[in-house]
This record gives sequence, C-alpha cells and structure tokens, in this order.
Amino acid sequence: MKNNSIYILIVVILGAFSCNEDELDLYPKTQITEGNFYEDEEQLILSVNDIYRQLARIYNAQGIADLYGELRSDNTYIEFTGGSTTFSEEIADYYIRTNNGLIENAWETSYNAIFICNNALFHLENSEVQFTDPTLRERLKAEATLVRSLIFFNMVRVWGGIPLPLKPLKPEEGYDYLRESKEMVYQQIVNDLQYAKTNLPESYTGNDVGRVTKYGAAAILAKVYLTMGDTQNAGNELKEIIDSNRFSLDANGDGNINSDDYEFLFMPNTKNSKASLLEVQYLGGENAVNSNHQSQYTPFHWAFHLPGMNETFRGNGMNTPTQDLVDEFEAEDTVRKRVSVYPGYLNLDTDQFIDYPFTMKFYDPNWRYPGQNFEVIRFADILLMYAEVTSDPTYLNMVRARVGLPGFGEPGYPEEYNDLSLALEHERRVELCFEFHRFFDLARTGRAVELMQAKGFDIDQEKLVFPIPLRAIDVNNKINQNPGY
Repeated sequence: MKNNSIYILIVVILGAFSCNEDELDLYPKTQITEGNFYEDEEQLILSVNDIYRQLARIYNAQGIADLYGELRSDNTYIEFTGGSTTFSEEIADYYIRTNNGLIENAWETSYNAIFICNNALFHLENSEVQFTDPTLRERLKAEATLVRSLIFFNMVRVWGGIPLPLKPLKPEEGYDYLRESKEMVYQQIVNDLQYAKTNLPESYTGNDVGRVTKYGAAAILAKVYLTMGDTQNAGNELKEIIDSNRFSLDANGDGNINSDDYEFLFMPNTKNSKASLLEVQYLGGENAVNSNHQSQYTPFHWAFHLPGMNETFRGNGMNTPTQDLVDEFEAEDTVRKRVSVYPGYLNLDTDQFIDYPFTMKFYDPNWRYPGQNFEVIRFADILLMYAEVTSDPTYLNMVRARVGLPGFGEPGYPEEYNDLSLALEHERRVELCFEFHRFFDLARTGRAVELMQAKGFDIDQEKLVFPIPLRAIDVNNKINQNPGY
C-alpha cells in the first residue's frame, strides 16, 4: 500500500479497527489481526517495538529531519540526482510548490508513525494484561510517548501549527482535527517528555540497549526548551545530563579523548556509544531495517565506488557538500573534515580523479544492506547547547579540544568567530554537519533569513516553514495553508 493512504486525514480509517468489543468480535478467530493481537505481554511489547521502526523511517534520508535540517541549509546542494522531478531542487533552492512529493511523503510518514504510537498507547492503557514486571507497562507507554513527542517536535518546527491527534481516530473523527497553535503543540510535547523522563530508566542492558532512556528524554526536552527560548529550563536539563557522568566525548571508551573518538562515532559498526544519548537503530543485512543515507548521499555517477572498494554503485546525489561548508573547516581541523567531506573518487576505468565530494559520516562497506545507526543527539551537541545557555565557552572548548583545536579565547582561535554566538554557530556547523541540525539551528537562533540571503538564497520569513501538502488540504479543505504558499 502506498504511503499516501496514511496521512492525518486518511490514516484515521485504520482507527476503525480498534475501539469497541462489538467491532473486535468481527475479526477471524484463527488469524492474527488488529482486533485480536494485543492479548498478552509479548504482543504489547512488539507493538511498542514497532515505534522504533517508525523512528528509523523518520530519520532516514529524505525524512522530514533531513529535508528541513540539511537539504534546506547552506551545507548541501544538488549537482546531479536521480529521478524525473525537481522536488529536491525546490527544497534546496527555495521555490517549493505545495505538491512537492518529498514533503508530502514526509508528512505522510510522520502521521503514520504518530498513528502507530497512538495505537500502541491505546492498547497499553486499555489492556487488562498483567505484566510480569509491574513497571513495564508505564515504561512502554513512556517509550511510545517519547517517540511521538520527537516526531511532533520535528513537525511543529517544519510546518508550524499542525493537527495533534493523541489517540487512534475513527474515520469520522479525522475531519475535526485541524491545525493547533504552535504554543499548544509545544506544551503537549513538554508535558509528554516530562512524563517520559519520569518513567524511563537511565540505561538498559542486553537486547534492550538502544531503547530510549530518561536522558534521551532530557536531551529532547533541552532542545525543545531552547527552541521555545526557555534557556533556564534548557540549562537545567543539560546540566542534569552532564552531571550524570554517564556520557563522554570518549566514544571508543579507551580512556582518552581525542580525534580517534570522532572517527569512531561514524564507523559502520559503532552503536550506542558513551558519546550518544539518542540514536536510531538500524540493522545491516538483507530483509533488515537498513539505513539509506549512504545510497542517497553518494554521487549520482555511474562509475562511483566507495573508498577502498572497486565495486561500483550509483548513489542518488542528494546532499552534496557545498564549497561554502568545505571552506568553513579550519585548516587544522583535518579529522572532522575528512570524515564529513570526502573530496571525490577515482574512476577505475579511466584512472581519472572525479571531483565530486560526498560525506563519509554514513560509510558502510555493506552498501547494499547498510546498518549504521544514526545519532539523533550526541554528547557534543549537549555540550554546545550548554555553552549557549550558560555563555560559558568551557563546554565549546571541550568539543574543540577533542580534535586538537585551540579553544575560544585562546591563541590561534579564528578571529572571524570572535563572538561566542558566532563561535557556537561555526562549531555546530562543522561538528554536526549532515546530522540534520543546520537549518533547525539557523531558524532557532533567528539567523536563517539574514545568513541565507547573504549567500544568495531567495528566502524570507514565510519560507522558514514548509507548505502544508496540497493533498492534505484537498482531503480536508478546513486545514489552512501557511502564508506565502
């Protein structure tokens, strides 16, 4: 079934499966269906496990975080890309039409994930199953609530006010869900994250490692508060994370903090290191939950191959690094630059070097079925946010010291970033490029219009948000469009 059957005003059809005993009695007794599935502890756990698959879809390439955070930014451009549409160019160059297929797909995927979270929560709250661990029900509810909150957080930053369903909907209910104010959406996100933080453990062991934690909730809360302009509460969350001593820039755990730790973060088999608070779990191999970042972000050239390999495959040409990003790296910042922006590749047929840069942050030699995790929030991000809310460059300098660079206010620090806000903007860009932060950061700090206009982009305040997909408005014309579209 195509994704276009699962957005906010169509996905509600699925809600007809779930709500009263008379309806459930209609399901076949000899088959596992929506109506008879949620009948024991294992099945309820499985329903929550599926929210992690949805998170993997949200943070895959061309998900909403990528389209807004990276493709829309000055980090990337489109040189050549596969396909017969201009959808990606519209986003990168600020002439988006309301029928943009990438944005429509991102909207649909987001609301599909919201439905799955709401469905899991509905059954957890209404099931009479007795859990072997009496705290497990609340933990599972907290996991689903956190993931839903993170999706809503991405959506409200990208579209502004959005429909806010908090339960599985019947078809006739869907038309009553119109756009809520940004303030109401943010308040719901904060309330839900506070609940999740209270009911999630600090860590997991065994096969549960990779599930969301109390500190993952605190990290999202900090970013939400910072986006809302509430630096006091953002600082409280960030301080709690730092003071926990559970996280470190020592990603490889060898007792030393150096550039090896930065490289370790982006190795194909690195998962859930001490330098990461929240990451999406992917799994390598056929018929697994693969990531698609590498295939999307590598050159759309027939002769392309990964470094050190002679097997060719053609990427999709998305998110090609701009020269402006390349120039942002300091001359001594060799490790981060090498990992973030690889200069090109050698055409093995002609022995000619092809100057076509791409990022190595998603490198996986198993390029057909890659399984590298995606770090949504890293400890370096926490330190940089804390430097921002405290105006203390100590935390900024910790990130720079890890790769052997002089700190802010120290000899050798670049003069063009002599203001702490500019220093943080610079550091976040080179540290976190291709991790879906850049345009979110510029919009949050109020720098997006000024900076992007100075670089020749046709942007104004109205273009800080995406259009509501035309197809959603066609389904329910009570949903209003964003100004400027």
